[in-house]
Amino acid sequence: MLQPAFPALEILTQLPPGGLLLTPNNRLRNRCQQVYAAQQPAGGCWAPPPVESLNGWLEKTWFRLQQQGWKPALKQVLNREQRQLLWQRALDEALERELLNSQQLCRDADGALAQLLQWQLVTDIHQLDEAVEPLLEQFALSLNRDDYPLFRMIRAFAEQLDHHNAITPDQRDQLILRALNEGVQEKLPQIDTAGFAQISPLAEAIIDSAAEKVIAHPASRRSAEIQRAPCRDLEQELYQTARWAAEKLEQDSRASVGIVVNNLGQCRAQVESVFSRVLEPQFLDPGQHRYTLPFNFSAGTPLANTPIGSAALQLLQLLDDDWDYSQLRNLLFCPFWGNEDETWLRSALFRRLQKLELRRIDGATLRYWAERTAEGLGLETPQLPRQLEQIGDRRRRWQRAPAEIWAARFSEVLATLGWPGPRNPDSQEYQQLLHWESALEDLAALSAVGGSLTLTQALQQLRQIASRTPFQAETRDGPLQILGVLEAGGLAFDHLRLVGFGQQQWPTAPAPNPLLPVQWQKHWKMPRASAERELELAHELTDDLLNASTDIVVSYTSEQDGVHQGLSNLFGNPEPIAPLDGDALLEHNTQLADGPALEKIADSQLPPLTPADCEHVRGGASVLKAQALCPLNAQLRYRLGASDFMAPDIGLSPAERGNIVHQVLAEFWQQCGDAAHLRSMEEEERNRQINEAIDNALRSVRKKYAHLPAGFWTMEQQRLQRLMDQWLALEAERPAFAVEKIEWDQAVAIGGLHFNLRLDRLDQLATGEQLVIDYKTGQTSINDWLADRIREPQLPLYALAQPKARALAFGQVRNGECQWRGCGELEQPIQGIKAIADTQKDSPYSTWQDLSDHWQQGLEMLAGEYRNGVATLVFDRPADNNRDLWPLNRWPERAQATE
Repeated sequence: MLQPAFPALEILTQLPPGGLLLTPNNRLRNRCQQVYAAQQPAGGCWAPPPVESLNGWLEKTWFRLQQQGWKPALKQVLNREQRQLLWQRALDEALERELLNSQQLCRDADGALAQLLQWQLVTDIHQLDEAVEPLLEQFALSLNRDDYPLFRMIRAFAEQLDHHNAITPDQRDQLILRALNEGVQEKLPQIDTAGFAQISPLAEAIIDSAAEKVIAHPASRRSAEIQRAPCRDLEQELYQTARWAAEKLEQDSRASVGIVVNNLGQCRAQVESVFSRVLEPQFLDPGQHRYTLPFNFSAGTPLANTPIGSAALQLLQLLDDDWDYSQLRNLLFCPFWGNEDETWLRSALFRRLQKLELRRIDGATLRYWAERTAEGLGLETPQLPRQLEQIGDRRRRWQRAPAEIWAARFSEVLATLGWPGPRNPDSQEYQQLLHWESALEDLAALSAVGGSLTLTQALQQLRQIASRTPFQAETRDGPLQILGVLEAGGLAFDHLRLVGFGQQQWPTAPAPNPLLPVQWQKHWKMPRASAERELELAHELTDDLLNASTDIVVSYTSEQDGVHQGLSNLFGNPEPIAPLDGDALLEHNTQLADGPALEKIADSQLPPLTPADCEHVRGGASVLKAQALCPLNAQLRYRLGASDFMAPDIGLSPAERGNIVHQVLAEFWQQCGDAAHLRSMEEEERNRQINEAIDNALRSVRKKYAHLPAGFWTMEQQRLQRLMDQWLALEAERPAFAVEKIEWDQAVAIGGLHFNLRLDRLDQLATGEQLVIDYKTGQTSINDWLADRIREPQLPLYALAQPKARALAFGQVRNGECQWRGCGELEQPIQGIKAIADTQKDSPYSTWQDLSDHWQQGLEMLAGEYRNGVATLVFDRPADNNRDLWPLNRWPERAQATE
């Protein structure tokens, strides 16, 4: 059993009737109670020992004063959130705050006032000026009190307290001291204190006034064997510590092992992860039921970071009625709400919303598509659309209200969603539910000081409360305790390891309160005031830690923030300890690596397409392009539906800009028709037709991007106008032609596959030949038509479907780079469209028929591969292997295995 570092049983035995043992925290109080209980006869009845933590004793004393009806005690003691609200109002009244971080300023002001009261520099905030003037004069500071914003804020804060008949916890302590001095509260015969490393003057005065006799008990002195363990970084330091602890427990499972981590609150998650991997590697298996880990933490996790608390705050975001895709993904796939049978409905809904490619999704859009998706899936009574509709209706009706009303509303929303899910919660989740109810009670308590709040304000207050509410699961004590420096005070261990005690980490750096004069803080040795004060405190804490065990190892990182460091000088120069390299998980991985090699069987074939699948192949010519670039990726994307979606942007995406250009050209040529009409048009008429085409093309896009200002669309219209002028100038230089087909849907069959294609444009030339055109707004090249695996099969596929086609070309519609890029066999040449024999050096193709035969064979080969399920992971260029498909094709793992 973990023991206190002082003789607790002896102290309790020697206490006179009515005496009290006082400890600095609940952890040490509980240890004293356990030590006392272990000495009592089994099955007997006995009274609990007279031991209390300092804060618990003050709260009980205050409660007794209220029960006695002492008039000064008939006031409400405000918690942290209530004080924050009143400080915010005080700030609004006292200061101009356009450039201030008001929340942090209020926290600093609350801490500054607490220090003034706890150090008894101010005994009554209503007489602040009288208390401050001699202090300012004593240190030769400015006598103008208004030069210090803190004092103006305190005066405004005092008015807020009077208005609500409330006090702060520090004022409560001052009233307790007053009651003791006035004899309102009887004195105890004796108070024994133990485990205190530091105590404020006010708390010390209360203890001295509360008893006839006060006895301070120092920790028992132990002769310790100290070793040091230098490490490369914090991760190695934690692994070494976990392995050391595992070794000690293996030697004696009943031994008490303490791990004291400097700044534990900042690295708690990493500490838990490392100790879980070393001590309980099976805990990381998602198939295992959650169970109690063999170690206990003194530092809790914020409720907002626990599964239950995080899910509740996340689901309340549905009241925002406007989300980006990352927020919506987390909401729809949260496991703590709704029916598990509807998970696939949420998945289908999210994929449908992704296809909209909106920058943000509003509530109306979400509710509409939830209903449509459920209908499309044939669900009779889906819960999701009804839940979303109920929440949307509540949001429209709910206006400003007191905090207690918002607490009830938030509970109502979570109940509507079925939070925390249909399964029974385990022990930790049940405890988190209790903490959540406590957080809602804290929110409701703001009604006394908060007034009427908007939805945004109420949600913000709830998030702050959940972020400040620590959750520590109530579990059975284990032999291994992981504590912070202050929590370890007054405890004794069989084995102790100190983590993070390098020269730059211990003593800690000073951080004085920015609102109090530094001279005051240094003179009265207030917390974090100066390097001298931190050094003095570190000396005391180090002495306590070194007396906490006879077997101590101190570890540190040999480099901190890029600077080499050694062990803190407060520990002297102990002998180094040998590093520990093994643990259960590492040994298991080594055994797997040293085991017999597994036989690898290449599987590069999916089942062939059925005849029904071949009748209508989704994806069009993009299927053959994907098969040419990488067969496996083609099968994943077009057969298994592993499609990615374009990330929404603030403005138009490149693909949307390209689609607009296509639509503008289509609108223009539907009116213009041929080259003769183009050349005969006056500039005014041509500009009118261009502007009409642009207006028609932008009309639907503007509805989708209604949030963009009018100036954006003006610039987009000007850009399209310039682009059309450049392109039509190029078109006018061509020999005579007529536009025969625009955005033409056509069914094409090749290699047993049937596609529905859409041709951008088909021109009829004066010589009777046809030219197949595909618009491109990016860089283009015809070389991909000529490779063995045709990397750009779209235009060749179009050309094979047009018997009169004798050329095909990319129309590169690009600002400053408008040109034709193509090849063919034309009687009247067009600049940019090469003759067949000129497409390559030593080209194997001399006629249009040669090139058509190559395309026919190449496209039939790609179609046959896709039809037969060929799925090899091969590609010519790294860019051809889409990173979005790596989780499925496992390319990084394959590349690593071949190295």
